[in-house]
Amino acid sequence: MSSTVEPNWFVNYYRNSRNTSKSYRAAMLIMFWLHFILTWSVMLSLIEVPDRHYNDIILRSFLEASLLVAVCHCLIRPYLRMNLIGSSVDIKGSLKGLLYVALISFIYFLSSYSMGQMSFLKGTDISQIQVITQKGELGGEVTLLAIAIIGTLESFATLFLWSVAYLVWQFHKNKKELQVQVNESQIQQLTNQLSPHFLFNTLNSIRALIFADQEKAAEVITLLSDLLRNQMQSQIQIQSTLEQDWLLTSKYLAIEKVRFDKRLELTVDLDESTLLEQIPTLTLLTLAENAIKHGISTSSKPGFIHIKSQTITPNMWRLSVTNSVYSPKDQPGTRVGLHNVKKRLELMFARQYKFASALDNEQFTVSMELPHVKSTNR
Repeated sequence: MSSTVEPNWFVNYYRNSRNTSKSYRAAMLIMFWLHFILTWSVMLSLIEVPDRHYNDIILRSFLEASLLVAVCHCLIRPYLRMNLIGSSVDIKGSLKGLLYVALISFIYFLSSYSMGQMSFLKGTDISQIQVITQKGELGGEVTLLAIAIIGTLESFATLFLWSVAYLVWQFHKNKKELQVQVNESQIQQLTNQLSPHFLFNTLNSIRALIFADQEKAAEVITLLSDLLRNQMQSQIQIQSTLEQDWLLTSKYLAIEKVRFDKRLELTVDLDESTLLEQIPTLTLLTLAENAIKHGISTSSKPGFIHIKSQTITPNMWRLSVTNSVYSPKDQPGTRVGLHNVKKRLELMFARQYKFASALDNEQFTVSMELPHVKSTNR
């Protein structure tokens, strides 16, 4: 018996810090130079610059830009990817995110302020700035408390805007990747399920039924027509309800039922409360095809497929597909279909889902625990 194992927090944090795309690295490089130029310009306007401090300002600007990139990449980005991206964020999660950004903002400010206290950057110490009154006279120096408040607020605004920009960018990126996965899955379904071999077997079944049961033959032809029409002519959506996915899957299984007759026993127990739950399109159809391909078609013995959905907690529901496997050694399978399902679940639900597959006592079960994401339309 085998099942998937979730990585621990440190491993997950390391992966989220290390994995970057070319577009992300390019955006961070642009942000680095923009922040460098902005810091350099502001310091030139605020600080009286003798020639001996000019190089200090350039070095300080470089360090400030490097610090911003490091904070965003190493502290803010992993938190967003592990807790907010791809999840249904509630008020509690949003407040925790804001508090985390506020804490990092204070740390960011302290690090930035400490740079000015270093001996070789003393000429860039912003605590030495004096206020000019309306009469043009020099006032007192800005207090440390005022600098801390203003600096922390400025740091918070910077990190908050970066977080929002990153979340929006990641949302569009995940949506695009999910669409690619669905399109690839559709092509795979059309290749595997509606291949010439599948059509040949179906047509042979229909031919036999024409002489034995003409009404049933007509029904199978209608099912095949509907399946072809739904897969080849309709616009595939990124997500669909469990009810919609089952309507398509039922047509596929009805045709396979004609092929295998008594060799296939199908039981379906879909909780009505889960029918409007959102899942990646073609998820159930992929699992049904996997059960047919690696469970029913590999053995001459009668087999079964059990499909079940149920609500397990106020926040989660479960979808499972179990099929008989009498000759697992003969057909080990590539698990490509299951990998595609898990990848699309990850893109849609991030870390809020659980996926497990297990072979036990000649039964193979795929079980998914998913968060409630219901469609408002029937």
